[in-house]
Amino acid sequence: MHTSGGKFRVQTEAEQQIWNECSRLIANAIIHYNTALLSRVYEQKHAVGDHTAVALIAGMSPVAWQHINLFGSFEFTPGGASLDIDALVAYYADPAWWSRIARSDQAHPDK
Repeated sequence: MHTSGGKFRVQTEAEQQIWNECSRLIANAIIHYNTALLSRVYEQKHAVGDHTAVALIAGMSPVAWQHINLFGSFEFTPGGASLDIDALVAYYADPAWWSRIARSDQAHPDK
């Protein structure tokens, strides 16, 4: 599925360059977010000796974006809401959650 019906969203070359740079900024923000979260969860799991979770995290890519809602409004201002990465990392401390994920990963090795 293509947004905008697969049509160009820009009229000029300058608009195209701006569109490309905005897309690159959003992609880099997603990669940074994913890397920060994966690194902190990896450290958490490594500290408690959860080798299954550590191995699973080691195989994850910070380039993934399926969990990101790309439709909507984005505001890049200094006064915006901050992200509480510690609260997100705490969510992944549940061993039962990791056990379900590991079983799912073993059931679908082609993912």
